[in-house]
Amino acid sequence: MTNLDIEQFDSLSDLVASINKDNKEEVCIDLKGKTFREQVVIDKPNVTLTNGTIINNLCAYEILEDGYKRGTFRTYTVFVDAANVTFRNMNVINDSGYEHGQAIALMIDGDNFMAYDCKISSYQDTLFLAPLPEKEYEERGFVGPLKDRDRKMRFAYFENCLIEGSVDFIFGGGEGYLRHCEIRSRNIHKEINGYVCAPNTPEGVNYGFIFDDCDFSSEEDMKDSVYLARPWRDDAKCFIIDSKIGDHIKAEGYHNWNKPWAEEKTQFKEYNNKGKDPSARVDWMKQVSEKDLKYIDSLREEKR
Repeated sequence: MTNLDIEQFDSLSDLVASINKDNKEEVCIDLKGKTFREQVVIDKPNVTLTNGTIINNLCAYEILEDGYKRGTFRTYTVFVDAANVTFRNMNVINDSGYEHGQAIALMIDGDNFMAYDCKISSYQDTLFLAPLPEKEYEERGFVGPLKDRDRKMRFAYFENCLIEGSVDFIFGGGEGYLRHCEIRSRNIHKEINGYVCAPNTPEGVNYGFIFDDCDFSSEEDMKDSVYLARPWRDDAKCFIIDSKIGDHIKAEGYHNWNKPWAEEKTQFKEYNNKGKDPSARVDWMKQVSEKDLKYIDSLREEKR
């Protein structure tokens, strides 16, 4: 294992640039409690970042020199663009605020990402896990580093993390396994205060976002104002198991994003949760199968 000293570089980006692009050994970067206000791309594999904070305030509504808005996928604070990247005790924050539109804190298009004891914070579109949908709904909707890439499935693991936001703050087409995490909804002072998830799970893929023994919490004065998920694309998948559901979640649980035709294909499932009575959930919520439970058991065993 190689340990790199952040104090020998002018920025975190400079440090990452110093790593060999075909790096095969584990590289550990201890940020020593420092805060870095920059936009960072981690494009080298087998890198571990620990004990630091990365902040930026880029937002979708910002007009750039070409006269166009920045758009969602150029707002990230950190973009993980390599395999086998791990964060431990890291804070990744986009602090632009809700009024400025979508603002990604962490964007992942590298396989086998892992995060332990981290905070990932923004408002709308906090955490993105690739792939993107095949087609955008609006012109320039996908502008950014992911737009013209092959849509490859990614797997990411989060343990003992705090992930917070408002609208669609965990979104994307990848498989995200979140275990023992706090999923905190932030108050934007509207009748509908947001949606936790907006999956676009590709057709034929069995699982999207999985929340295992998580705590769905909120800021104050948010009772009955948040949906657990809505389908960004019709095959969206979200499974919540053995978790605590706070009273900020609406009784019906899920929203069809005004696409009633998506209700048949969307797979939103719950099992053995505490808090909100699932009997009032939408009638198109799917039933959990024995296969689903065995798959959760396999993930738990693998991550022990």
